[in-house]
Amino acid sequence: MKTIHFASSNPEKILEVSQILARMGIKAIALKADLSEIRSEDQRQVAIGKAKTAHMLINKPVIAEDTGVYFSAYPSFPGVFPSFVFRSIGYGGILALLKGKKRGAYFKTIVAYFDGKSVRTFQGICRGKITNAPDSPKFQNPKLPYEAIFIPEGKKVRLSRMGKAQKNEFSHRAIAVRKFGDWFKKQLP
Repeated sequence: MKTIHFASSNPEKILEVSQILARMGIKAIALKADLSEIRSEDQRQVAIGKAKTAHMLINKPVIAEDTGVYFSAYPSFPGVFPSFVFRSIGYGGILALLKGKKRGAYFKTIVAYFDGKSVRTFQGICRGKITNAPDSPKFQNPKLPYEAIFIPEGKKVRLSRMGKAQKNEFSHRAIAVRKFGDWFKKQLP
């Protein structure tokens, strides 16, 4: 079985990525690291920066990911700063900004692979809309807060109400991770 190190400090992301790759015959070895992020509005560069930082820690091929949230009403917002925005204004501030505006939104994940020489990136997008109120507190996950206000296209419930197996069928992270897995399986051992 092929293995890859996955760098993240978020246990929810580690679990999702591990489950997706396991179904593809790839073992994800968690590198629990709180990676410093470069300050950039270019999400691809942020993901690459994380992968390069993680590689410096272990000197082995590694993947890292960066997930952004984008609102139709504010094209680059919150973008690569979803955690900062949520910590700053919370659900109340986000929903106030969207009051009377287009509620379309999407998540975008970039998975970056770095082996010390070459970089590859893989993108996944999940489109949907922002609700008028957050899900009840029992369904809110502080590590993934936007899931409580996001309903994916073609679905009737928020991401926060879906189990991991269901989300891993179509989510932005699942799409990007599967693209990586398909490419990685074709590489020499």
